[in-house]
Amino acid sequence: MNPLRRVGELTIAHLVNDIYAPVLMALQPVLITMYGYGYFEAALLPVVHSLTSSLLQPLFGYLADKKGLKVSVGLSILLSGIGVSLLGLVPNLYLLMLVCVIISGIGHASFHPGALCKVSQIATGSSRGKLTSLFVVGGNLGMALGPIIAGIILSSGGVPQVVWLIIPAVIAAFLLYLHPISDNCQIESKKQTGEKENWRPVILLFSGSTLRSWVTFGSMTFLPTYLVLEGYPLLEATMLVSLMLLAGVAGQMSGGTLSDRIGRKKVVVITTLLSIPAFAAILLTHGIFLILSMMIFGFMLWASFSVTIAMSHEMMPSKVGLISGLFLGIAMGAGGIGVSLSGLLADRFGLYASLEIFPFILVIATILFILVKTPGRTIHQ
Repeated sequence: MNPLRRVGELTIAHLVNDIYAPVLMALQPVLITMYGYGYFEAALLPVVHSLTSSLLQPLFGYLADKKGLKVSVGLSILLSGIGVSLLGLVPNLYLLMLVCVIISGIGHASFHPGALCKVSQIATGSSRGKLTSLFVVGGNLGMALGPIIAGIILSSGGVPQVVWLIIPAVIAAFLLYLHPISDNCQIESKKQTGEKENWRPVILLFSGSTLRSWVTFGSMTFLPTYLVLEGYPLLEATMLVSLMLLAGVAGQMSGGTLSDRIGRKKVVVITTLLSIPAFAAILLTHGIFLILSMMIFGFMLWASFSVTIAMSHEMMPSKVGLISGLFLGIAMGAGGIGVSLSGLLADRFGLYASLEIFPFILVIATILFILVKTPGRTIHQ
């Protein structure tokens, strides 16, 4: 089987796995208005899922690297789907709902390090960026489809209908069982390369990625409200953010492919740098110029996401599992904490003032990316 097809199968698996987390957000209004849960109780469900996934991803990665722990991709998807779908059976039992969310979070956490380990094994140096981007885009599409699927399910019969969401997970797991992708993810040893792995550039790359995640999730969270305050109807505001995210998908594929040709660091630095004036333009323009600014911002900011993951794999070839967990777990979770800080700033100084900080955060991220020294054995510098 050729590498593109093998990664394509993992991409579809990634799409299915990442459908389930957004469902918890879509459940919020129903749990509050129909089941009498408080805002804190309802919001705690996605928070617990996010914390479980973020904290366990590096652990699963470490155990895979050091202990040879193998978690089937199909099993991970099943856990993600079972945990969320069981919420349809226990909407009146809050503690059981939390247990279900934790089960789903464990599945989500075990999927990414194992799947990315396989992507790293399949991808060669000349196609690593493109294939890694393809895999990551699967998760983006899953995150985008999750709320739509949940909305259709909930509108057809309320929370009990959520149980039908087990179907995508079962189908995906069954197909992976029929066409298994090797669970034996052999990691390139640093002894084979003859070079000592250096954590310093990885830490710089991780720090820059965390700041980028802050801006990524912050823009997704606060731009709809900003647009509404600027006079845009709610539907139009949400559509503009969706357009920005679609531009981000195109950016990820373009950035990954381009990094195979001109070098990963160049792509990361240039696209992050170009995202700064694009975001500033969002705050300074209206009409067609604002729409164009949002599309350019989405394209540029998301273009470097999968490229930084590919870079980290090349820097730490013997710790692909751990590194994947750090970048897709801890960095994303820390970015979410940054969004909370932005919310506090918005409460104190206003939403516009809070958004004005994002370009400065991206400046710091760009500087950190510039300071990253890529391994001498790779041509992608």
